[in-house]
Amino acid sequence: MWRGRAGGIDPQAQRILRQMSDFLGAQRELTVRTEESLDEVLDSGQKIQLQRAGDVRLQRLNRLRVDRAGDLAKLHVFYDGQRLTLQGQQANAYVPKPAPSTLDATLDNMASQRLGLDAPGSDLLVSNSYAALIEDVRSGSHLGRSMVDGVLVHHLAFRNREGVDWEVWVEDGPRPLPSKYVITSRDLPRAPQCSVRLSDWNLSPQLTPDQFQFTFPCDAVRVSFLAPDSQGGAQQGGSK
Repeated sequence: MWRGRAGGIDPQAQRILRQMSDFLGAQRELTVRTEESLDEVLDSGQKIQLQRAGDVRLQRLNRLRVDRAGDLAKLHVFYDGQRLTLQGQQANAYVPKPAPSTLDATLDNMASQRLGLDAPGSDLLVSNSYAALIEDVRSGSHLGRSMVDGVLVHHLAFRNREGVDWEVWVEDGPRPLPSKYVITSRDLPRAPQCSVRLSDWNLSPQLTPDQFQFTFPCDAVRVSFLAPDSQGGAQQGGSK
């Protein structure tokens, strides 16, 4: 049985988390496949699990695209350095919004406005993920090595001050990439979780600017917001 660190952060966990952050932040462009499981607690108290998967394309410092399909809908997010556009395929609707000039600021806006636009595991995509992840941490542990999808990884577990526990599994070796990320909202009823698997990392995908440009479908409707069922599932945890 694992015994988490009661207080403070294990130096080994801190070092591996920083290595992951430094490595990811140094990548000028990347693509990654994400598979998410999100818990939703119904009014009856029953907890159900929603599934969604997506492909993320990222260019630093100011481009992002997410194509995501879930149990409830299909969602596309385009950010080209000037504008953020959310397209709900099932609703045949889109929402254009002015956006900050950097990806970090745009991801922060997505989370703070609680619009359901956050990219999967968005805390891992900012240029300094270590700072974003460690900000509210009160304790952290290195739980040893394990296997995720046949890859040897370090298993790290952290507890925040504000009712959130989270874990990350980081590849052991010269490419310290995250392969799994789990957030538990321990102060909410039934402690819902969001679990993200990250695979098929490509660190030299040769992306082009047009891949981040939204092309307006001739029959699509421009709206001011999309309902949750047009966004690929309700958010539970999503971004730490």
